[in-house]
Amino acid sequence: MRIGQRASSETFADFTLSRVPQDIRDSLTDTQYGAIRSALIAKDERACHRIDIRLRVPLFLRSYYLVLFAGRDRRASAYRLEKSRLSNIPRPLRSAIHSLFSLVVLLVVVSFVFILLYKIKNLVGINMFSDFHLSDLLSSAFFSQ
Repeated sequence: MRIGQRASSETFADFTLSRVPQDIRDSLTDTQYGAIRSALIAKDERACHRIDIRLRVPLFLRSYYLVLFAGRDRRASAYRLEKSRLSNIPRPLRSAIHSLFSLVVLLVVVSFVFILLYKIKNLVGINMFSDFHLSDLLSSAFFSQ
């Protein structure tokens, strides 16, 4: 950590404590306040991830963030609970949702590949039919020349 830069856990602790009403914060002793802040900052070393990638991506007048964590899974009890919740959904409904989701993803991927190949064809200058263009049939910005 560089000088003048705070760890994200300290920022989190101060932000969380700032959300506590002022009169309640004033009623805490310095020892109590310090203990609560330390508990919020404390990190369990076993909870650290082997891979911790955090990216900020500026796109179209807005910024987005991408976070990737990877490490050993220590959440077996949470996994069993989630699996038991899913088993409460009737099997035909689960299959239908899975099939619908898979179909939507497949359609999006196929559409993207088709548009990409069409754009490449246009850039290269390949004309399969001399008097016909897909942009004549579809008035979409994707297929315009």
